[in-house]
Amino acid sequence: PNQECDKDIACWVTTSNYYYETHKATENVHLVNHHYRQYIKYRSKNTKDGSWDFGELCTIKFRACKFRINDPKSGKEEWKVVLTNLNRADYPLKRIKEIYHLRCGIETSFKKLKYALGSVQFHSKQDRFIEMEIYAHMIMFNAVSQIDAQAYVPQKNCKYQYAINFKQSCFVIQAMYIISSSTEIFKKILIQISHYTIPIRPGRKDKRNLKPKSAVYYLYRVA
Repeated sequence: PNQECDKDIACWVTTSNYYYETHKATENVHLVNHHYRQYIKYRSKNTKDGSWDFGELCTIKFRACKFRINDPKSGKEEWKVVLTNLNRADYPLKRIKEIYHLRCGIETSFKKLKYALGSVQFHSKQDRFIEMEIYAHMIMFNAVSQIDAQAYVPQKNCKYQYAINFKQSCFVIQAMYIISSSTEIFKKILIQISHYTIPIRPGRKDKRNLKPKSAVYYLYRVA
């Protein structure tokens, strides 16, 4: 029912399709496709999921934490179930709830990192080059965030508060820092990005559309 709970759950996990088909009606068992049976052998070893270190049958234990995520005064009930293996003594249900609410700011940062800086698509297919691109985007993200934090944001007499448009500040900083990194250029950057503001609308929700992405070569790069 719709109430808070913190419960330990254990279930069988198997990689044997025969065992799953013959015991799923009587046992709490779940099927996981083993990577040797899921992928063709002649493919690269990097495409295999090598994280499964168990045999054909094992027990998985975890905590199921259920808590309310909306304000009780709103008249609605929105609940969230989080599965975790964190220690209950160090991470009680109240702290799990606080950690869950921190994900909002993290997901907002990932949105800026992916779409404002163009890291939603990579230019390489090799792991080490993709890692280099990720670090480059994160360095740029930190630099733009620090500059935005020092800019003056004019607040208008409107319904919402305003913040710097992160995407526009990326274009401004990238274009002007190529010229020079002097103090005068830095002041001009602060003045220019302060003209690009967007309203802060709390409580907005957008449905997440997951689509597979392929590598984008430098002739058709997005950033």
